[in-house]
Amino acid sequence: MEKRENSLRAYINILSYGILILFSACKAGVEPIDYGNEACAHCKMTIVDYHFAAEMITSKGKVYKFDDVNCMRQFAGDYTNLTKEAKYYVSDFGSEKGTLIDAANAIYLKHEFFTSPMNGNAAAFLNNQEAKHLQDSLSIQAISWNNL
Repeated sequence: MEKRENSLRAYINILSYGILILFSACKAGVEPIDYGNEACAHCKMTIVDYHFAAEMITSKGKVYKFDDVNCMRQFAGDYTNLTKEAKYYVSDFGSEKGTLIDAANAIYLKHEFFTSPMNGNAAAFLNNQEAKHLQDSLSIQAISWNNL
């Protein structure tokens, strides 16, 4: 009887570890971008400018990295099967080293002043206050993710 209990206990432990590994492998989250070493998933250029980088995370947790928000949007349009429930993140133009923020909640300014890698010329900001100074000095209107 004791031998059977030990076998059952071992089986449960192995099953528990397997489930734990499975769930930890599927954990979706923003990954740091290795600037100068990683390529854009869309245009294949090396991602070097942290002001304009972006990430898309699929519902299965696969992370795609981009050098420009326009590359991410074009990729999403080309691969709709991957992007149905994806999460999108963009680099906060006003932060140091391009902190990634939720693309849907970001405020965007689009102007030739922002010379992004693929000439999208759009910069994302965490909120209106962050964008206000440049918005006023460039005399432009802020736009949303849906209108980008």
